[in-house]
Amino acid sequence: MEICKRCIMDSTIPGFKLDAKGICNFCLYWKKNKDKYISFSDVNIKDNLSSIKKEVQTHTKKFKNKYDCIVGLSGGIDSSFVVYNLWKMGLNPLVIHLDNGWGTLNSNSNISKILEKTNFDYKTLVLDWEEFSDLQLSFLKAGVPDIELPTDHAILAYIYNYALKNNIKYIFSGVNFATEHSIVPAWGWRKDDYNHIKKIHKLFGKVKLKNYPNIIPFKKFYHQTISKKIKVINLLDQINYNSTKASEILSQEYGWMSYEAKHHESFFTMFFQTYILPKKFGIDKRKLHYSCLIRNHELTRDKALESLSLPAIDSLNLTQNKNFFLKKMLLTNEEFENIMLAEPKKHSDYSINWTQSLIFKFIKNQIKKILK
Repeated sequence: MEICKRCIMDSTIPGFKLDAKGICNFCLYWKKNKDKYISFSDVNIKDNLSSIKKEVQTHTKKFKNKYDCIVGLSGGIDSSFVVYNLWKMGLNPLVIHLDNGWGTLNSNSNISKILEKTNFDYKTLVLDWEEFSDLQLSFLKAGVPDIELPTDHAILAYIYNYALKNNIKYIFSGVNFATEHSIVPAWGWRKDDYNHIKKIHKLFGKVKLKNYPNIIPFKKFYHQTISKKIKVINLLDQINYNSTKASEILSQEYGWMSYEAKHHESFFTMFFQTYILPKKFGIDKRKLHYSCLIRNHELTRDKALESLSLPAIDSLNLTQNKNFFLKKMLLTNEEFENIMLAEPKKHSDYSINWTQSLIFKFIKNQIKKILK
């Protein structure tokens, strides 16, 4: 097995390559692009935030909206720090939280603390559990690696559709380059592709999706590029984002409590990343997460390798978590083991990602040229 000399990405990861110096393509990508996202001076950061605030408030005043913008809040560090910055900037967002039935006590506590301190208005989208659990089970049975897609799509679709309906142009996102720049396409799928979700659910699901929020790629593209009714702002890409420092600030300001690992504010995500992905697919997402932190100077390579040498979850917690997961999903141990032993599949086995086709790319580029 080959491993990068700077991070801990290795040859088990699809698309991994080393140059003559033993440096991986993920590190080279970071070096080439980092200055666009994490090399701002204090003056630059102040100007970035001031410019964003002015643009957003000008639009709000023009259309006499109640809210300046919308922001999703999971209780995780990234979304929490976006809300913190909107609060410090003096903006008035509508905070939207997705309750998919898998929130932890820690995440619920963090969300409550943030909302109490900021006094922002908020909405909680509670997914229909019968529908949603059936959809998650469909993805488990399909054997694809991105089992988080139903959750990611639901919050994306709901926020977009709510923004369009209420004429709120600006959506603030916790997506960031600093801690999320290592992307492995083979491990995921487009978050806005409802057709892909429908196909998997049609093959493996039983409950009709009547209330599940949805959106298709063209609608998202149209309203961001052509009608320009929506503008997504990745705020963390404007402030030299450092998740370690963000955690310290959130703890001091809100009494916010950190999690054991990235995205562990959700029980489903925690179980998915620590057990299902490694066991069924041979995927250890800690390699991606730790490598991003190494490049962002938040974690040493030696410490990352030491952590990686340990199991993602200990045997006692694994037993407890597995039992809870099976009970909530109404699965027997035998049914779950059969799912885990079945041959892994690729998302492309179920549908063609037409948004990556040459025809779609050509049309999209032509539209962008015309608009310029």
